[in-house]
Amino acid sequence: MIGGGFGEMKERVKTIIAFAILIIAVAAGFVLSAMDKTSDVYPSEDTLVRLYGEAHGSKRYYDIEFRDWKAYYEQGYRNLFVELPYYSAEFLNLWMKEDSDKIIDELFEDIRGTQSGNKYYYEFFHEIKEACPETVFYGTDVGHQNETTGARYLEYLEAKGLEESEEYMLATECMRQGKEYYDNDTMHNGMSPIRENYMVENFIAAYERCGGGKIMGIYGSYHTDLNVPDLMAGRLRAHYGDIFSSVKLSTLAFRGNRNPYKLGFCVTGFLFLIMLFVPNIIWAKKAKPRGYDEAAKKENKVLLIFERIGQVAVTCSLLVFVAINPHIMLLPEGLFIDFKIIIWLAAFVLMVFYEVFWIRYFCSKKTMKDYYRSLAGFPLAGATLPVIAVFLLGLYSGNIVIIVSDVILGIGHIGIHYGHTKE
Repeated sequence: MIGGGFGEMKERVKTIIAFAILIIAVAAGFVLSAMDKTSDVYPSEDTLVRLYGEAHGSKRYYDIEFRDWKAYYEQGYRNLFVELPYYSAEFLNLWMKEDSDKIIDELFEDIRGTQSGNKYYYEFFHEIKEACPETVFYGTDVGHQNETTGARYLEYLEAKGLEESEEYMLATECMRQGKEYYDNDTMHNGMSPIRENYMVENFIAAYERCGGGKIMGIYGSYHTDLNVPDLMAGRLRAHYGDIFSSVKLSTLAFRGNRNPYKLGFCVTGFLFLIMLFVPNIIWAKKAKPRGYDEAAKKENKVLLIFERIGQVAVTCSLLVFVAINPHIMLLPEGLFIDFKIIIWLAAFVLMVFYEVFWIRYFCSKKTMKDYYRSLAGFPLAGATLPVIAVFLLGLYSGNIVIIVSDVILGIGHIGIHYGHTKE
């Protein structure tokens, strides 16, 4: 009697520990994910300048930039600031009014071999020209390609007799800035106090020329951190106040398209169902415990209905909701992983325990007692482990359909198993 009581207490302690670890893992996933704050500052009603920080050359980023610029354009925005020299942006403005691609083709020939000299950036401008034809570009970087793009722009102005114009003055000043920057650039990585100083000056001057108001700006993410006072965005914030937002394209790419109800073929769900079905098929064909069929005849009909509905709903949900796949993304800045992956890993570990449960059962004498044993502190392991695992996938993905389907399954499946143990 004492031994039996001690054994029951020991199992209860194991169960408490098992669920405590599980709860801690889930809480850690949510808390760490919430604490994983970036330096991004999102726009509010008072935001006038919306900066986007990119890694140059990424089609994924250009697609997001075009999508957002088109949305702003439809709201009345017209001025788009870009990390280009003054004269390159002016060439783009000329091209926007032309039927020919001669200007932009020459421009991209000049930047061939650079991070921005790619077909995706080329297509990005064509999309803007087609969908947002009144866009005006403002280049606020120091001079690059002075001998090609810069010289050609000065020739264009000279041919029109505009040597004394503001455009000519701005172009020559931009070229002078570029020469100074390159003469002092020892690191050759684009990061220089000289360049940063001029980008701030050029931005302020361009913002005044366009009349202020609402604009969007696209720059390398190094320049757009509002919380770094020595860099462009931080210094502009100090100058203008809190009229800026600044969001990295990596953040938008990683977090922006996380739709818990997006449909498709789900690899995780398929894997979990394989882990669930294979041992159950083996069990049904040749490994049922003695007395199980007799016990099954006495199953509660209501619980059986819950179980059947839950089985269908969970199976379909696991196969079609792709948000339960691990949210991992390789972007130009590196590998991005949400801390909620801890919850996904916990679900996978429970399914591994489930396979261990079946291996232990198949190696046992296959009695009803063997079939309803606990494992690693989880009672009725054959029923609770997969139900808890699917519930965790629902939490991980934020998909209420999976959670509700699993609760229905759990009521029926665990309820039936519990009923068997009482007979």
